[in-house]
Amino acid sequence: MKIIGIIPARHGSKRLLAKPLIQLNNKPLIQLTHEAVLSSQLFDQIFIATDSLHIKHTADKFGANCIMTSKSVRNGTERCAELIKKLNNELDDQDIIVNIQCDEPFIKKNHLLKVIELLQKHAQITTLISPIKNSELYDDSVVKANTSKENVAMNFSRKIETLKKSMQTYKHIGIYGYRKNTLLEISNLSPTKREVLENLEQLRWLENNYKISCDFISENLISINTKEDIKKVSKKAP
Repeated sequence: MKIIGIIPARHGSKRLLAKPLIQLNNKPLIQLTHEAVLSSQLFDQIFIATDSLHIKHTADKFGANCIMTSKSVRNGTERCAELIKKLNNELDDQDIIVNIQCDEPFIKKNHLLKVIELLQKHAQITTLISPIKNSELYDDSVVKANTSKENVAMNFSRKIETLKKSMQTYKHIGIYGYRKNTLLEISNLSPTKREVLENLEQLRWLENNYKISCDFISENLISINTKEDIKKVSKKAP
């Protein structure tokens, strides 16, 4: 069984244009995230999937395996699926794909291992949750999650008002795991109204009755979504 890491990197982010190329401690964000994934030594292959020649040229400079994908895909999972199709059936249906969003430079081996181990226990789709700070509850750039007692995702939202007060609220970390066949299935689903409204691809899967298993990490990781996030992490960047 192969384990493949993919970092989707889109140039035209609405919240932060050219986000993968933002410099932190003299390195582009995409390089920091790639180095974090590479240092885990958990993957048989690691790819960057992008729609930007600028990002590809940058990735080529630091030695990443970067593959061009279409500008028309709607989210990171569809970009991952397009890359997998370009590999021309090199992977089996049960091989594991881990999608690490490029704005997660602080992701660590133990975090990635949790996602992989959940899949190895036959979870359908996996992701991570963490503690959430009070200051993040009303920040729409921070994705929040409700889970069941069994750590199955029940809801995701950018707005705290949309979540259930009777359930624990967590911060969602931008990483997904799935097997190749599941990835190809969910990439073919039609967008849902809530997904489009909140710009959260995982809502499409929930609304099509896919089970998303979550694992908890104790660290509150900072994702790079806004200019304020850049200021927060400029001294913490790896």
